[in-house]
Amino acid sequence: MLYVLSIATLLLAGCSLRSTYPTLGAIAFGGVGSLGGPGGAALGAGTGALAGEALKNADALVEAEEKLEALTHGDVSALVAQGMAEHKSVFDQFTSNIKKWLGWAAVGLGCYLTIPIFVARKCSKTEALKNQTRPPFPIK
Repeated sequence: MLYVLSIATLLLAGCSLRSTYPTLGAIAFGGVGSLGGPGGAALGAGTGALAGEALKNADALVEAEEKLEALTHGDVSALVAQGMAEHKSVFDQFTSNIKKWLGWAAVGLGCYLTIPIFVARKCSKTEALKNQTRPPFPIK
């Protein structure tokens, strides 16, 4: 049953596993707390859920901290940059993905085009030996 719950949690997590942190924390800490009896299991599960929530919201806390830092220093450009990052359009995401795929394609093409260089080097050595003139008498 635990395996089914774990697999279902991971499959329903979407793109980020951060939403599963409270559940996984409650399961892990509750299991450890069960060694101390029912009270320990309840305390462990509650602690695990709280720790999972803290980990889940860590990004929001860091973002709020950066915004507060920019406000205290009067850095308007940092505030504008943070605001514009939230409004990144789908087209910008699409073009960044295309650039990433084109970069990988260029690396693959470069590797593919280096193969004939090594093959030609080996073949040229053997062909040169075939076409060399040999002396008509043995060398002593």
